[in-house]
Amino acid sequence: MWLIDKIEDLFPSTPLAFLIYLGAFSLISVILIFVAAKIFNKPKKTMKTPSKKELTIDDLLKIAKNPKSSKADLITAIELFVQNFKIKNDEKKSFEFFEKLLNHKNRDKKIFDIFHGKVIAANIEYKDRLDKMERKALNK
Repeated sequence: MWLIDKIEDLFPSTPLAFLIYLGAFSLISVILIFVAAKIFNKPKKTMKTPSKKELTIDDLLKIAKNPKSSKADLITAIELFVQNFKIKNDEKKSFEFFEKLLNHKNRDKKIFDIFHGKVIAANIEYKDRLDKMERKALNK
């Protein structure tokens, strides 16, 4: 019987107390629903494996052909070419890359310096052709 007495003591005795109990219960329920929804509806974390795409001359050619490429993009492209490619591996695309790069609207003196200092130095067998291409671009 003592349990029933304890339960009866918890019930509100006036209509105002009942409304307060009802409001508190509703607020706690809404908070618990939001917390549960946040916990159980977390987006699943997927393990993204970093896909290391192999750099190709076509990637560099896209940069050189893009009229929106900045000076920094062009400098990065020519430095990547020097580090990763040789002209003899793909002459046609290499010369197309240099032509687009040297005639790009955002070209800079630094690009010509890198071209003359690193590209020509690393590809001596194409020196005459590269020099001619450089002179043609400088005269534009």
